[in-house]
Amino acid sequence: MTDRRRHHPFFIALPAALALAALALGGCAQTHSRIAVVRVSELEANWPKFQNYYNQLQANYQAISQSKVSPAEKRKALAQFQDEEKRWNDEVTGDVRSAVTDIAKQRNYQIVVTKEGTAYGGDDITRDVMKALHIPEPSPSPK
Repeated sequence: MTDRRRHHPFFIALPAALALAALALGGCAQTHSRIAVVRVSELEANWPKFQNYYNQLQANYQAISQSKVSPAEKRKALAQFQDEEKRWNDEVTGDVRSAVTDIAKQRNYQIVVTKEGTAYGGDDITRDVMKALHIPEPSPSPK
């Protein structure tokens, strides 16, 4: 994952969204771990919707950066780019938040965090989130 991707607003907003979803589930009865994890890197690597948005944003940013328009026009294009990036980020984050919240409620999790931010522990619900978002299963690597 590139440095730019790690600092993309999606990766900043998603952990906060997962934490808020977990707080909303605060008094659920437990028969298993109260904590679940989601591997965001797997979602981003396999979700066509995310990949399409990310690629389109990269292409749009490159086009704006390399354009030979006036500084005023470039500022206007960058403002439109930021609006588009926010809208797409909100949409993708909302989709993930909704799927995670539904799964957490069904399975009585109190907290759902990103696996990338967790040293160990928690039930991994990544495959369930992928299924809820209609993300295709990754094919196994050839040996």
